[in-house]
Amino acid sequence: MSTRKGFIAVGTALAALAPFFDVPVGASAAPLLPSPGGMSPLQFDLAAFEAMLGAPATHRHLFASKLVEDGDVFDAVGNTMSAYRLLGGSFATVFPFVVLYHVAIALAFNDAIWNEIFIPSAARLPAWIRASLPSVLKPGSGNPAMHAAAGARPDDLSSIDALLAQTRLQLCVCNNALYGFSTNLAALVDESPGAVYARLTQGLVPRATVVPAGVWAVHAVQERGFTLLQTSL
Repeated sequence: MSTRKGFIAVGTALAALAPFFDVPVGASAAPLLPSPGGMSPLQFDLAAFEAMLGAPATHRHLFASKLVEDGDVFDAVGNTMSAYRLLGGSFATVFPFVVLYHVAIALAFNDAIWNEIFIPSAARLPAWIRASLPSVLKPGSGNPAMHAAAGARPDDLSSIDALLAQTRLQLCVCNNALYGFSTNLAALVDESPGAVYARLTQGLVPRATVVPAGVWAVHAVQERGFTLLQTSL
């Protein structure tokens, strides 16, 4: 799958076969999606997902992104949280929720995945994926959104690390995109798509949940009273 259309075709086919729409609230789903190329089928606990969304919060904010864009989606989360701080609000009353889909799922992986897979393979990635990644990727630099920039103020909230430490941040990762990434990366790292899929799912940042489809999660989260900011188009 060397083109963006190919990536979308896989996601569309998987979504069309997914039976999760009829899973009742409170029930855990069996494997929800077929798995191409020997990749493990997704086990998705809908009851746990519903419970997470239902946690008490005065302010519920959803941030969605389809592109990496140097982690702009987390800048948006950080700016929102900083505004509450300036207004004298408590972070405990704010529930920031991030949905990553399409190329943006790269932001959900820890430094090891970036250092071992993304950065060494960057120059050989399809152009539509490479175009969304940072223009400069230094070996060993890890996830560009994971850590605060050098010289950042102690109260800076633009990095994943800071948001995880100081807020209730939760992340969702699109499984359709995970399948697409695994297929694209397999030949580049000389592993099977199934092996790459396993490495990616094991290398997610804390509080990241794989969902059947990112676009489904955007709707599901809004249905629970979260306001939406789409940070990329």
